[in-house]
Amino acid sequence: MKVMSADILFKEFEGQKAIRIIKPSAVHIESGWKMLTDTASITLPRNVKDFDKLKVKEIFKVGRPVEIKLGYNGENVTEFTGYITKTSADIPVKIELQDEMWQLKQMPAHISTRSIKLGDFIKQLLPGYEIEVEEWEMPPQRHTRTTVAKVLDYLKQQYKLYSYFVPGTKKLIVGKIYADDADKEPVKVHLETNARANDLQYKDKDDIRIKIRAISTLRNGSKLEAVVGDEDGTEQQLAYYGIEVQAELEKAAERDYRQKKVSGFDGSLTLFGQPFLTHGNKVELSSDVYPDRDGTYYVDKVSVDYGTGGYKRKLELGDKL
Repeated sequence: MKVMSADILFKEFEGQKAIRIIKPSAVHIESGWKMLTDTASITLPRNVKDFDKLKVKEIFKVGRPVEIKLGYNGENVTEFTGYITKTSADIPVKIELQDEMWQLKQMPAHISTRSIKLGDFIKQLLPGYEIEVEEWEMPPQRHTRTTVAKVLDYLKQQYKLYSYFVPGTKKLIVGKIYADDADKEPVKVHLETNARANDLQYKDKDDIRIKIRAISTLRNGSKLEAVVGDEDGTEQQLAYYGIEVQAELEKAAERDYRQKKVSGFDGSLTLFGQPFLTHGNKVELSSDVYPDRDGTYYVDKVSVDYGTGGYKRKLELGDKL
């Protein structure tokens, strides 16, 4: 029989000893490559007496590092690492957290460059961190009186270069949607036996209407634009880098348009807490009811809930392979 287990460590901080909690009332985690910042919340049980004589906000101070491990029968895996950003004054105590991106929100940024490779730019912006980037030539950059996180958000808004930390680590990914996790073998999920619930919708390729607005950023900072696909379709803006010929940009956009016009599932499904999955992993879906709809999908976002309702993992599906 599987019994839910937790191990939440509030690490030593500003002279305070580490605190370990193994029976939280609830844990909620949100993690996705589009989010910039992963978040979590911990609700403490009402009957915790260790803090009665102490001020809760003095124990759970903003900035205190926390590691959340969850699992079954004591076999726990690291679901989240981050820092306290807010602690409620009410009972039960609810503690809100953000991942390593919280540190970058405190870190000042002053950087000015000519045309530069993205990897070199990130190294200058953020020395000392392990990084993995999509290499391309950036136009001149100037960022002053801001923070590192705001610069990364600018790259997202301006160039569609998404930044995120690999869940549970301090490794920063910039520009690669699925990073190295894409090399992992897909986790097999049988919809009738493994899924707790799902709101998946199957879409035939002939019913999918998409318009691609392709924007290529050139080395001098100017942009080239092309529009392909279904005139009445849902518009998706895709970023390209260094494509300087209109015909080549249209060709690249047509390729991505065809990749998106494939039959498959759209939506989310909810599994048990294990197997452990994060965004960027792949799931291989199979069904006895609709065997013709089997396929493998990337995971775009993961929401984890742990508490009286059980231990469950909700996956939002991305592109079909």
